[in-house]
This record gives sequence, C-alpha cells and structure tokens, in this order.
Amino acid sequence: MTAPSRGLSILVIGMALAGCIAPMTAREARDIAHERLDKYCRSGCGALTWNNTQKLKKRWLVDFDSQRQKYTVIVENDGNATVTVWEKGVPAP
Repeated sequence: MTAPSRGLSILVIGMALAGCIAPMTAREARDIAHERLDKYCRSGCGALTWNNTQKLKKRWLVDFDSQRQKYTVIVENDGNATVTVWEKGVPAP
C-alpha cells in the first residue's frame, strides 16, 4: 500500500468513526423515542402527541401525552431507550 492510499484510508476510517461517536441531537433522540414508543404501544396507546425533549447529563428525556397517560422515554447516548408510563390524574367532578 502506498503512502497516499494509506493516508486516504485512514482519513475515511476516521470520518466514519467520528460520525459514530458524535453527540446525539434532540431530533435523533426524539426519533429514537418515537420508534421505541411505537414498539411499546403497538397501537394500544391511542393518539400520542410529542410534548417536550430535554437533555439531562448523558441522556435525553422525551415526553409524549395521550388522553389518559403521559409517556416518558429515556434515550441513552448509545441509542438504548426505556419507556415509563404515568397515569394522569382524574379531575374531580
């Protein structure tokens, strides 16, 4: 392998690795959370609306609302996601 082609291959590999370890954006976190929530609900959660996305330390919290429940999806920087369900309080008559 010649020096120029070796340098080019190192550059290409370096750029590929840089894309893998770049910090996650709010948009990426929201997309991952939406996919995870779709798998969790399987059309059983009703109509969902996105509410908020916020970063806390090294993870993203993405909130969704439905008519009766609130859903928080915790998205880690490595792409793993966990769904937490909160019951909304029933207003007094």
